[in-house]
Amino acid sequence: MASSQFDLLRLTATEAARLLDARTTTSVELVKAYLAQIDAHNHSGLKLNALISAAPADLLIATARKLDQERSSGSRRSSLHGIPFVCKDVFVTHPSLGLPTTAGAPCFQTAVARRTSPVIEHLLRMGMILIGKANMTEFCGLKTPDHTTGWSPTGGQTQSPYVFGGLEEGEKVIGHSSPGGSSSGSASAVAAGFVPLSIGTEVCNSIVTPASRAGLYALKCGNETVNGDGCFGFSKHLDCIGGMSKSVEDLAVLISALLQRENPFDLGNRCCDGVRIAFTELEGWIWPDRACSWPGDTLLQMDNCHAETASKLKSLGSQVTENVNLPTPWAEFEMDGENMFTEISLFEFVNERLPAFINEFNPCEVRSLAEIVAYNEQNRDICMPRGHEGQTDLTNLVGAARDGANQKAMLAEMRRRGKLALDKVLEDHDVIASIADGPLPMYAAAAGCPIACVPLGLVKYSDENKRPYGLSLTAGKGQEGKLLRFMAAFESAFPSRPLPQPLLQWRDTSD
Repeated sequence: MASSQFDLLRLTATEAARLLDARTTTSVELVKAYLAQIDAHNHSGLKLNALISAAPADLLIATARKLDQERSSGSRRSSLHGIPFVCKDVFVTHPSLGLPTTAGAPCFQTAVARRTSPVIEHLLRMGMILIGKANMTEFCGLKTPDHTTGWSPTGGQTQSPYVFGGLEEGEKVIGHSSPGGSSSGSASAVAAGFVPLSIGTEVCNSIVTPASRAGLYALKCGNETVNGDGCFGFSKHLDCIGGMSKSVEDLAVLISALLQRENPFDLGNRCCDGVRIAFTELEGWIWPDRACSWPGDTLLQMDNCHAETASKLKSLGSQVTENVNLPTPWAEFEMDGENMFTEISLFEFVNERLPAFINEFNPCEVRSLAEIVAYNEQNRDICMPRGHEGQTDLTNLVGAARDGANQKAMLAEMRRRGKLALDKVLEDHDVIASIADGPLPMYAAAAGCPIACVPLGLVKYSDENKRPYGLSLTAGKGQEGKLLRFMAAFESAFPSRPLPQPLLQWRDTSD
């Protein structure tokens, strides 16, 4: 099959695997097709800036050829053998892969990783092909409160493949034209047909929001279920790893791989009958106006779809509770006047996670937070260009003492509050659902539970533009399988995920 025959905006990993198994195509042909799409629209064409780096083409083709030869000789490492993917640029990768690791920051561009992070190494052993590193919010958003989501000095501004004209000037933190939180490149890359699968990380919303904005299926695994060694992040108690895809079947295979399960998740009968679902209301569970404006009837559009979704699930035999009694989490996670997420994250970041990340490299131009701050000042034109000035989050952390005992107490209290709130609802329900443009991931993060996202619809927010939005879903700790089964039932009952019109239009005019 020639590269031009792949419909990369629709092709799933599962479909690609079937083509490979049937000898209808090869991994070499897949890699060439994806590289052509990346070349056409990452820094050219629509200039999506979804990837910070792509591995050298000759290296990727050699890897794909080796995997094709293994398949031809009767050896298939896994169902993901020969399937390309990208990971957020927070996972260290050995120089042999041809990909630097930057966390979006120029100070790490020349750093040489001693190894590949264990979770990525595991996927490579399964026969997957790491095509590139996805763009992200620099340092996962820890630099300045004014950071644009999806922007990094090393990758530029990640753009949504669904939005004509890209990020609007003066856009709010999570406004409609934004691609979403720090794993934005991972989402845009899949939606734009750069790869069928991607890996991201999240504390709160960093996977769910970008996946929702890209019309994808996504799941962030529960706390400490996936090996996070060799990964930039804030806290081992809060940062979690997850995946994004165009289908639930793809996602189930990828999450099984991340969790290193011997057997893939069983998606059941893909039927909604008997599933017990608790819906939060829209009011109070959607981004406030300071984060995202809601012009015209945008809120009404989403509210109507929210209600129609609940009604359809009822008609399909689900037991649906609407406006469930779950307090909004905005003020639930404050203690002694401090935000628990912030205090726990910053303490662990300064004392544990950042030093561990820096120690993954030899050589490295910076060896401490103070040296990172100094590097940024010395290279302001690159690190803090016009429109992206400042690093107050980092400077405030230098030399700021924090009480470890206090952070431990906060973590215990955060876990208690999160688990208590979710357990009350999950006693009588299988899944809690809320609009993905909102704070349900805070509860999941606090309790250490998995959280997922399914595409729901398109909201028209201007004369020219519509953008996707979805539902966020959470269940109890260790219930990734339960979420995937519900997602599969949802996928079978609801319309197909939307495709990005700017790319469809570009393709039509190019043909």
